[in-house]
Amino acid sequence: MSTDRFTEILNYLSAISRDVGELRQEFRQFRDETNARFEKVEERLETMRREQRQMAQVLNRVVGSLYIFGSDIEELQDRVTALEGKGS
Repeated sequence: MSTDRFTEILNYLSAISRDVGELRQEFRQFRDETNARFEKVEERLETMRREQRQMAQVLNRVVGSLYIFGSDIEELQDRVTALEGKGS
C-alpha cells in the first residue's frame, strides 16, 4: 500500500471520527434539552395533580352541602304541607 493511499485512508478515518464526535455532541445536547423538557412536564403534571386533589376536596364539600340543602328543602316542604293541611 502506498504512503499516499495510507494517508488518504487516515484522513478519511479522521473525518469520520470528527463527524461521529460532532454527532455525539449534538445527541448529548438533544438529550439534555429533552431531559429538561421532561422535567418541566413532570413539574407541571405534579402541579396539576395537586390542583386536582384540591378541586376534588372542594367538589366533595359542595356535593355534601347540596345534599344537606336538599334535605332542608324537603323538610321545609313537609312543614308547609303540614301547615297548609291545618289551615284548610
